Amino acid sequence: MAQRPTKNITKAVPAAQSKPKERRPFPINIKLALLLGVCSFLVYANTLRNGFVLDDHTVIRDNRLVTQGIGAIPKLLATPYHYGWSLNDYDNLYRPLSLVLFATEYSIWELDPAPYHFIEILLFAGCVILLFFFLDRLLERKKTIVAFITALLFALHPIHTEVVANIKSCDELLCFFFAFLGLNLFLRYSEQGKAAHMAAGVLCFLASILSKETVITMLAVVPLIFFVFRNEYKKRSVHIILGAIGAFMAYLAIRYCVFSVYHTTKPEIDAIENTLAAPGLSYMSRIATAVLILGYYIKLLFIPYPLVCDYSLNSVPYAHFSDLAVIISLVLYVALAALMIYRFINNRKDPIAFGIFFYLVTIALFSNIPFLLGTTMGERLLFFPSVGFCLPVGFLIDKWAGANDKLLLHRLRGKKLLMILIPVCIIYAVITINRNADWVDNYTLYKTDLQKSPNDARLNQYVADILISDILSRETDPEKQKQVVYDAITDLRRALSIYPAYTNAESDLGQAYSDLGMYDSAEVHTKRAIQLDPKAMTAITNMSRICFNGKRYAEAIAYNKMEIRLDPKNPINYANTAACYISAGRPDSAIYYANAGVSADPRFIGSYELLLSGYKTIGNIDSVRKYDEIVQKIRALAK
Repeated sequence: MAQRPTKNITKAVPAAQSKPKERRPFPINIKLALLLGVCSFLVYANTLRNGFVLDDHTVIRDNRLVTQGIGAIPKLLATPYHYGWSLNDYDNLYRPLSLVLFATEYSIWELDPAPYHFIEILLFAGCVILLFFFLDRLLERKKTIVAFITALLFALHPIHTEVVANIKSCDELLCFFFAFLGLNLFLRYSEQGKAAHMAAGVLCFLASILSKETVITMLAVVPLIFFVFRNEYKKRSVHIILGAIGAFMAYLAIRYCVFSVYHTTKPEIDAIENTLAAPGLSYMSRIATAVLILGYYIKLLFIPYPLVCDYSLNSVPYAHFSDLAVIISLVLYVALAALMIYRFINNRKDPIAFGIFFYLVTIALFSNIPFLLGTTMGERLLFFPSVGFCLPVGFLIDKWAGANDKLLLHRLRGKKLLMILIPVCIIYAVITINRNADWVDNYTLYKTDLQKSPNDARLNQYVADILISDILSRETDPEKQKQVVYDAITDLRRALSIYPAYTNAESDLGQAYSDLGMYDSAEVHTKRAIQLDPKAMTAITNMSRICFNGKRYAEAIAYNKMEIRLDPKNPINYANTAACYISAGRPDSAIYYANAGVSADPRFIGSYELLLSGYKTIGNIDSVRKYDEIVQKIRALAK
């Protein structure tokens, strides 16, 4: 007889007596990363009150493609960097990703600067966190405290205010963000061998160089990381290096396709942009001055004051190799190179040696020694190199504080560590927050920085330009208006005393005299600007206005036609020409140019108003009715 199967009965354990599920502790590196993100956000939070400053107008406010929103993204990907700002005068830069981001942002909040600044801060916080994760992984998670201190110093260092506070420098942030995201992915591939990490790392490097060319220096850094620091899997290291090179080759191929259509050439560098391009400057003096500037960079890393937005002509004096400052700078860099080699020989995984190497390689791109840049020097150019400064400093701080306690949190709370870290962080944070406030608007920024660098030709011109174009329009008292113009003239004369061939200063001086009704002086300086640069659009426009006001219509028309040749897609140029022909009693010619303006931009009401005026003059009633209806419709839509 078969046995009945017995029931396996187990007693239920009461819920109150069941063993509680253990919570996995939140990883300390995640906690530290979040802390770094919060610090990064807080120190730049006051930039949310700032407006569009410096070059922001070229990439956002006055950019004809960006202000079309996301619909212009295909065009942004297929055109040079400055195409949307100046359709007929652009350089050979190809940095589409930041413009794509700006176009997306414009579609959401148009010209409200606060959200743009918010994205900048978030991107910067992401850069800091990725830097921390990279260093922690690079140092095999044995020196997490060094990675944290390094990233904290990087987050708070005042030298980065230009990059974060100036929205245009989003290209630098995106470049850094994708570069270090790619390095993190490459390190994961090196450890785990997953092809997905490798592919994602290559895409990140491609995105980085599509943001800005700065990341090209990583072609020297990547081999050091994967053949010196992390050489456990040599085959994977080869894959990583080939992948990084492949990303750069892909960028060059894309860039070639874009520029083969536009046939751009490298623009000539003006001395006002880079003092080292001044005609007559000897080669040895140029190199000596470049070495001096390299010394200035180190000084700014240790003592971030004064911080200025511009380093144009005369802000950095020309130097010779006999100058003490040049000798000190040269000796310092030779000593850094020697120290790096010595430490690498003794320990191939030495963080100080790696930091020095990173600094020297990345700063070399901006040294003005192998080739001239479009700028003498700039604080934004230290964004990548500052990593090479913060890492050795972070390592030395940790070493000075002692490493007796292996528990990371205990070491972070150590008195010796806090004794040096807290004062440095407070000083850095205070300087950074105060500097952010200078970037609130152009006038505040230029006026503040001019006090620190009074011999900077371009800063003098910048202040005068703001006085004429912005401050003057807000002033209602006639006497105060005159004083504003006289102040601008003083700044412009100072700029011209520093650099007599300064086209923009001559053009602005002509505008200032024109505002005062001193047309003879206005004409002298405006013609001088055109003589210096036959493509100086502002000066040409001002000269046509001077001639028009003096009823010299033939001369005004000649200058208007110069504008059309330089910018044939701008309907205002055709409208100005048509207006001159109307005043000169030649309505047929006015109608011709007004029609050309309609072809250039059918949305511009000025062209239709001039067509209406022209047809009224010749008595064509049907055309008058037609264009009167068009003008009324456009005005109604504008309301």
